[in-house]
Amino acid sequence: MRDPARIDEILDLLRTVWLKNPDLRLGQLVVSAANPTEPCPKVFYVEDGQLSKALQRMLSQDLTGSA
Repeated sequence: MRDPARIDEILDLLRTVWLKNPDLRLGQLVVSAANPTEPCPKVFYVEDGQLSKALQRMLSQDLTGSA
């Protein structure tokens, strides 16, 4: 299992960088930071509102496969 402590650290850093670049969408920020060798337009261009709705749906689903 991955260390849950990493979550707060990365979210704090993400928040700091995003607040310095508020015109970026979350997808733009993540793709720019990851700097992939292949383009990721589906992530890069996703609107924050769409992502928010998808995350809300994920909350209602069991992502681990256990019930």
